[in-house]
Amino acid sequence: MRARSGARAQWALAYLFVAPTVLLTAVFSLVPLGMLAYRSLYHGGIFATSLRYVGLRNYRDMLAGGGGHALGVTASYTVGFVLLTMAAGLVLGLLLNSRTRGVSKLRAPFIIPLVVPAVGTALIWGNLFAPRFGLVNRLLNAMGLPDIDFLSQPGPALVTVVLFGTWQFFGQNVILYLAALKALPQDVLAAASVDGAGPWQRFAHIQWPMLRRNTILISVITTLTGLQTFTQIYVLTNGGPQGSTQTALFYVFNEGFVQFDTGRADAMGVLIFLISLVITIAQVALLGRRHG
Repeated sequence: MRARSGARAQWALAYLFVAPTVLLTAVFSLVPLGMLAYRSLYHGGIFATSLRYVGLRNYRDMLAGGGGHALGVTASYTVGFVLLTMAAGLVLGLLLNSRTRGVSKLRAPFIIPLVVPAVGTALIWGNLFAPRFGLVNRLLNAMGLPDIDFLSQPGPALVTVVLFGTWQFFGQNVILYLAALKALPQDVLAAASVDGAGPWQRFAHIQWPMLRRNTILISVITTLTGLQTFTQIYVLTNGGPQGSTQTALFYVFNEGFVQFDTGRADAMGVLIFLISLVITIAQVALLGRRHG
């Protein structure tokens, strides 16, 4: 009886410590999510005192009124962002983990984009890619090439915001991959080196298989970051030109706070959440199965 009562006391204490986190999660995450799903079924402005039930019409109008295009732009942006950010993070993580002389001093610059305000860096990038007087176009002119209006043409504008997003967040992946590489068993790598395995063989057959669990986490974080991009779009292109950089989250902002159509904005918000949830579950299941 004493053992059973002691176990109950331990469980009660554990639940007591967890309760504040669960309560805060419910209040600031689950409740707003429920309100979002509820309001997505009603029509009315952000300051409307009475809402009119319209069912799933907001979702239909959202997809037909630019939301579908915004989801396509978000998909294109996220794919490019994830591939570039994870590739840069892995390559630079391997470089910083090597014993090359002086490489350890290069760790700090990769952290700078993470700590500098996104609005400030976006303004700097806008000046770098500005027509005529921008540094990038000056370099093109020096090589005898014509100016490119990077932020006023659909294709170059999307590429520019993808590159800016990659530059802004790749340091995060460098840190995560470097920490994972430092945690690998060094005796296994040393033994492979003694057996004659080169750098590529050690990476392909030892480091990369051991990094797959970390890659799950990094891919989920990077994908969610790409799906929720907003600041660089708002500052650099404002969704233009011709809606070529209007992502899903920018669509939510435009519909909710510019057009004051919260029904469409809420419908897109719910859709972003569902897409994020499905992609996260799929990534964990797929990569986890490969690991197993």
